Amino acid sequence: MLMFDKLFHESLAYLPDFQVDAAHLDLPSELVETMCLTDGAVVRLPFHLARMQAACQALGWRDVSEDLPELWVATSAQMPEDCRQGRTMARIVYGAEGIRSITFQSYAPRLVRSLRLVVADHVDYALKSTDRKVITECFDQRNGCDDVLMVRDHLLTDTSIANIALWHEQHNRWYTPARPLLRGTHRAALLRAGTIHEDTALTLDRLSEFSRIRLFNAMLAWGEIELPMVALLPPTTH
Repeated sequence: MLMFDKLFHESLAYLPDFQVDAAHLDLPSELVETMCLTDGAVVRLPFHLARMQAACQALGWRDVSEDLPELWVATSAQMPEDCRQGRTMARIVYGAEGIRSITFQSYAPRLVRSLRLVVADHVDYALKSTDRKVITECFDQRNGCDDVLMVRDHLLTDTSIANIALWHEQHNRWYTPARPLLRGTHRAALLRAGTIHEDTALTLDRLSEFSRIRLFNAMLAWGEIELPMVALLPPTTH
């Protein structure tokens, strides 16, 4: 419990990284937080706590992250044996009344070798909802590719599962969209470390400026999935 007290205090510094204006959103009734465990230890836990706190603030819910320490101790004691070593996904589902479930499963990243660009002007996923219908509809347009890269208002955003960063050889920098669909916890940590930098105008007509693209999220290590820009394929015409 003392560990959580320290991490809760640290998480307060990260709240601004995840603040959302929910005034114009379709308000979800259920959210999910996905965490990576390495040999049983949670990676970037203060960032996850901050995102949960920010989501609760945006929705006018009480801070359900306060329930996590006691539930975590009880639930992790029953963690399957195959989840105690290596990389494991912890999935925390919660609503206005509190945390509804915590589950664990061993994790192996899926292979991504190609991305289909998909227009997604209608997609709003600022809060990590369990309802991923609009994301799934975009994913279904991948037309032979392994995943999609959604484009909203002419700006690059995210794949169906990950934030992105593009490598600019001349600047010697990785750039990430300033307006992703979802502000990821790994993204926030990389920004604070100066590993990636926000760009407010990552449009399709600038793709030629970059040579590589990386995909990352809470479960994926930085550099684990990297593709040449030729792996981005144009939208399918109907």
